[in-house]
Amino acid sequence: MSEYQVIARKWRPQNFADVVGQEHVVRTLRNAIGSGRIAHAYLFVGPRGIGKTTLARIFAKALNCEHPDNGEPCCKCSSCLEFAAEKSLDVMEIDAASRNSAVDMRELAENTLTRPVSGKYKIYIIDEVHMLSKSAWNVLLKTVEEPPAHVKFIFATTEVHQVLPTIISRCQRFDLMPIPTRLIAERLQLIADTEKVAIAPEALNAIARAAEGGMRDAQSLLDQMIAFFAAGDGSQITETQVLSLFGLTDKGDLNAVLTAILKNNPGEVVSRIANLARRGKNLETLFDDLLYSLRAIQLCLILADPAELLDESAENIAVYRNLAQLAPRDTIQILLENVAPVGRTLHDAINKQVYLETVLLKAMREAHAVRIGDILARLNQLRSAGELKFLEQLPPVDKNIVSVDPVSVIQPSAETPATTPENDIPEAPNKVTEPEPVQNDLPDEEISSDVEDEVSPVDDIAECTDDQQVEPESTAVTSDVESVHREESHDAVEEDANITPCAISKTIEIVPVNDDENDEDDEDDYDDNDAEMLSAYIIPQRQVEEKPRESLTPDRLQHSIANEHPEELVNVVKRDAIVQQTLDLFSGEVIDIHR
Repeated sequence: MSEYQVIARKWRPQNFADVVGQEHVVRTLRNAIGSGRIAHAYLFVGPRGIGKTTLARIFAKALNCEHPDNGEPCCKCSSCLEFAAEKSLDVMEIDAASRNSAVDMRELAENTLTRPVSGKYKIYIIDEVHMLSKSAWNVLLKTVEEPPAHVKFIFATTEVHQVLPTIISRCQRFDLMPIPTRLIAERLQLIADTEKVAIAPEALNAIARAAEGGMRDAQSLLDQMIAFFAAGDGSQITETQVLSLFGLTDKGDLNAVLTAILKNNPGEVVSRIANLARRGKNLETLFDDLLYSLRAIQLCLILADPAELLDESAENIAVYRNLAQLAPRDTIQILLENVAPVGRTLHDAINKQVYLETVLLKAMREAHAVRIGDILARLNQLRSAGELKFLEQLPPVDKNIVSVDPVSVIQPSAETPATTPENDIPEAPNKVTEPEPVQNDLPDEEISSDVEDEVSPVDDIAECTDDQQVEPESTAVTSDVESVHREESHDAVEEDANITPCAISKTIEIVPVNDDENDEDDEDDYDDNDAEMLSAYIIPQRQVEEKPRESLTPDRLQHSIANEHPEELVNVVKRDAIVQQTLDLFSGEVIDIHR
């Protein structure tokens, strides 16, 4: 009985045409052989089981082939036959994991000086080259940079970041990609037909999916399946048997979990995951499948032809399209943002079932939460249906913005009751000077009559204690009366009078548009009459010193777009969909935006 040879070794490609999924590397190597433009060192990079060492062997065989055909080795000459029988003295394969010392590399550098025995080149294939020590690389560095004309180096590694940059710069680098699942399944079907193994196509797809892009892993899994389930009675290996052996989740269960997530059914999600855990399914693989499926669903929404990026059959893409109709695009995006970063943490979790449930429930809560855009859209729907007719009765927005600094209006005490009507508050300059007394020639009787005619109530009296209650009194505004009141208020401030918070009647909050340009003009626009009218509303100097400017300016004015960047106001309205929806809802226009 001859010794059994595993499928991974028996079906290893012997020429470039048999290599699957690495067309970009194969084409370059074949053209290099055909044109004679052969470099002295090559570096193959990629994950395990995708063909790095296989390509290195085929390339070495083609370099020494006596009759190459369009860059392909003939596999019939003496050189090719010696290589296939592993008897070639000109091709040496070295495992850097076991021979990684400086002594080993010094011996190799000395051997490069000898000529090849029968081939054109002396070829060194160093696998897992990242395992070489720094001293070993230093010994080999000069030889790799300027080797003899008859020497070629081919390096292979899975950890290219551990290779010295000085070595990478001296090589032609080729990055090999994971093999698509579809191509792996096709190669497994060819192997099964040739080996006369009865296995369902769904089972081969499950094996290819479990291999995660590695052809060698897929062939090893197929070998394991044949040994475990083949009874010699001609029965077919099914998908259920494959899933049960490797702990994979079938498409039906996976789609059920996805449906519950997209429909925001947390109870169904927890029940499904608990059921899969009881059946011994690999929850890490389930997590990877969920993440892959969510991405596939998103691609079905944003791409006209997702088959360009998805390694899936037309039937599976149709399933993803149907699932994509269960939730909006933003919901799927938020699900991906919450699920994608936790894969490594799930690998280290002690209780993977609880952790996976928690991650999915949190992602669902955030993805299906009500957002401001949804509220505004719903309100606009109600308004279109006539349910928000009261919005049409709202008063218009006052768009007049006065370009002066914010000032606080102080209501005088009961001893000096001088007021100005609320709607006739004058504009305050930055600096108010004392006006000269104004003479009035009217008799006292006419003055009293005018006082009675110009009475105006004071609004918005602040709350005070019982002993500090200020009663609003009607007062005439004349030049003589105001002068007396101003002098009395000034004397009260100098003598540290008790100005309590209850004496503040109203604070006028005015947004300055451009202080730098209008400062000089503002001072010129105010005359003595304006200053006299504002004399009863000047903030006492001591109170200004105790309360800094920041305390007198509301926070919403400190972050006003109209104040800080007036030219950006229109652009913000155009870019912000929330602002646009709000304007549509209330039929208004933007005066300012406060962040």
